[in-house]
Amino acid sequence: MVIWEFLHRVFTDTLDNHILCLSCQNGQSSLMYASQNGHVEVVDKLLQHGATVDLQNENGWSSLMAASWNGHMEVVDKLLQHGATVDLQYKNGWSSLMAASQKGHVEVVDKLLQHEATVDLQKENGWSSLMAASRNGHVDVVDKLLQHGATVDLQYKNGWSSLMAASRNGHVEVVDKLLQHGATVDLQCKDGWSSLILASYEGHVKVVEKLLEHGAKLENII
Repeated sequence: MVIWEFLHRVFTDTLDNHILCLSCQNGQSSLMYASQNGHVEVVDKLLQHGATVDLQNENGWSSLMAASWNGHMEVVDKLLQHGATVDLQYKNGWSSLMAASQKGHVEVVDKLLQHEATVDLQKENGWSSLMAASRNGHVDVVDKLLQHGATVDLQYKNGWSSLMAASRNGHVEVVDKLLQHGATVDLQCKDGWSSLILASYEGHVKVVEKLLEHGAKLENII
């Protein structure tokens, strides 16, 4: 019995003091891998033993970002309960909210916003959660972000907006949602492209119709 107690104590101390902080060559930790793969019971166990909830790999990726990207709602909730920083950013400015928005995980987006994620947080290049959701056609996420005050005409460094991103990719429901929330229909990027020009170039007739219904100018040229 004594030897088993000794071995248990040694193993537990090793777990607490070493394994939880170990990283692979790319900087990934045990908590990051468990979060990435949605193993909520493992995440809970690691956190109970003192895993650093905001530990980032060499690029700035965190457990919360990994769980958000993959849509693991229970893991996201568990990490937030243990104090994960909701607006922690990747080295280029990527955040958990942007990750969930890009992938269309509306429940995760809602949970992050409930924990006061900054809805208009931008990457170094100006990319935002609303732009990510709009480009990928996630209308439920777009609606959720707009309900929480996302700036509809926020622009990327080259002047692109969420409406332009949605128009170019033919997401008519997103286009409609953005226009309902006051998106500027004739906003142009630095190169002169407008939502109507982009939709016309790509052949998205339903988007073209929607933009024209909202008064898009035919005379805009590049």
